[in-house]
Amino acid sequence: MSRKAEVLRLAWPAVGSYILHNAYRINDQFWIQGLGPSAQAAIGTSFFVIILNFAAIFLAAGGTLSLVARATGAGDREGAHSVTRHAVLFGIGLALVIGVIGTSFTDTIVSALGLPPDASAYAVEYLGTLYIFLTPLALVPVLDNAFIGRGKTAIPFVLDFAAIGINYFLNPIMIYGGSAALEIDLNGAAPFGAEFADSIATTLGIEGFGMRGAALATCLSRTATILAGLLILKFGFGMGFFGSWRPKLSRILAIAKISLPVSGSILIFASVYLLILRLVLEPLSTEVKAGLGIGFQVFEGLAFPCYLGVGIASASLVGQKLGAHQPEAALQVVHAARFVARCLGLIMTAVFFFLGAHIVPIFTQDPGVELETLRYVGILAFSQYFVSVETVNEKVLLGAGHTRPIFWIAFLGNALRVPLAWLFASPLGFGAAGVWWAINLTTYLKAGLFWKTVERGTWLKRLGR
Repeated sequence: MSRKAEVLRLAWPAVGSYILHNAYRINDQFWIQGLGPSAQAAIGTSFFVIILNFAAIFLAAGGTLSLVARATGAGDREGAHSVTRHAVLFGIGLALVIGVIGTSFTDTIVSALGLPPDASAYAVEYLGTLYIFLTPLALVPVLDNAFIGRGKTAIPFVLDFAAIGINYFLNPIMIYGGSAALEIDLNGAAPFGAEFADSIATTLGIEGFGMRGAALATCLSRTATILAGLLILKFGFGMGFFGSWRPKLSRILAIAKISLPVSGSILIFASVYLLILRLVLEPLSTEVKAGLGIGFQVFEGLAFPCYLGVGIASASLVGQKLGAHQPEAALQVVHAARFVARCLGLIMTAVFFFLGAHIVPIFTQDPGVELETLRYVGILAFSQYFVSVETVNEKVLLGAGHTRPIFWIAFLGNALRVPLAWLFASPLGFGAAGVWWAINLTTYLKAGLFWKTVERGTWLKRLGR
């Protein structure tokens, strides 16, 4: 099997899985449009808080992929099980801590976003509910990486497919209750599934929970598939969770050591967007923020999972090849993954350019929001090729466990976005368009630095011997 075929074999289920992960956001943006632009602005900006939380949760997930992949490549089945058990325990602990802190300070967190009063109220409802039910959401990346590290990318795909199906039908039930089919009008017709949701909600007497309902739908659907994933590990892979097993702090620290630089890079990414929202976008209209939410969650929510799926597949294969002491094979995987990712980057560039005007009206009937979304999508089209380059090279370093450069590149590239966004938006007078171009320029920088770091080969010399 050629290396490109090997990458594609693992990548297509991973791509599908990550698209389905992001379909939660698309689901939410679609169904909450009946609540108005303020709700869409709230859910769009809240997502950057969710990424901030994910940075902490990823401490349990990032190292899991690398360590499970290396154990699998070395034929150490029990070692892979041990990493997974510790990662699940670590993930639950992190979720409990973050959930308590988030629930206690939801109002403070939302006030920092600089949203108008109506949007702030929606954001408090949404984030407050997610914090209460955070544990199943925290275990999603842990279990995904445990399966991907074993080379079983199809399992997360199937679980995510089931989860998004459940979520799609739960959303209108939990948001609108018995009036689900009446809340959204698509050219004179109700959305697919709305009448079914209507009948279920009416039968069960559910009146709908508004924005809280969107969060509840997410948590309930994830709970079902997390339980399924744990059962697959137990009965499909023979991994016990109890018995004579005793947790070891050293194993948790080994996972965290690899994860920490990546978690730091995620933290910086989310913090930068929150700073831009607060310092640069706050004076701009609600339509700009809603346009950011739809553009980021729908368009980049489709494109980035494609690059991420290829990157994660390459991370799994690189870890396995290094675990089997095959550094040359690991290098071949890198070249194949780069080629596949760049092809996807070109495809997504075309999607952003030529299909934006057809897709955006599905998610908003507000002319101002539509205009700002199209502006965002048209400008971000110029960076999609470079996002694909950045993503695949970053994940190669993750798979090798050589994660320290990830933090420094992310710090430099993302931190530059704040002053550049301010400069282009305010003193130079380009407004929101200037912010989006600041994001493009810093993406070019990060893509080049990640490419050069992988080319340098330090990751291969240290871990492939």
